[in-house]
Amino acid sequence: MEEKVHKYRLDFYYQSLVIYLLFFTAYVLIKGTVGESFRSLYNDPIFYILIIFIVVFLFIVIVNIVRAPTIILKTDRIEFKNRFGSREVMFSDIIHVKIGRRRKAEEEMTYKIIKLKLKHRRKQLRIRANDFERGGELIREFLRIKHPVQGN
Repeated sequence: MEEKVHKYRLDFYYQSLVIYLLFFTAYVLIKGTVGESFRSLYNDPIFYILIIFIVVFLFIVIVNIVRAPTIILKTDRIEFKNRFGSREVMFSDIIHVKIGRRRKAEEEMTYKIIKLKLKHRRKQLRIRANDFERGGELIREFLRIKHPVQGN
């Protein structure tokens, strides 16, 4: 098996940031031209709330670009890598692989969580498959890893 790289998806954050920026510019233009003037925006709480949302999403995008989390699947191990370091998990250290669905009450869409039970770790390692590029392929790879592990 060759090395398969799955990078963290940022499209949701980019789309949210663009939507907030578009709404902000539309709000400023409408409020500035229809209202008294652009100076009245400084007294408007919605103006500041929109600025806070834009700053928060911009911060999240920058942090995730700098971190750049990646999962690399190799022939005998999984490597969890980011800009600041990496951690390798050998297939022999995996006791159990569970792929389940998680559904939040406030969300319509379900997403899959991959749980890895490791020998030298008390808590399970959780991976949200939809957070990475080609999430379906990532789930298939972990299903392939699951069968030899379950057989032991």
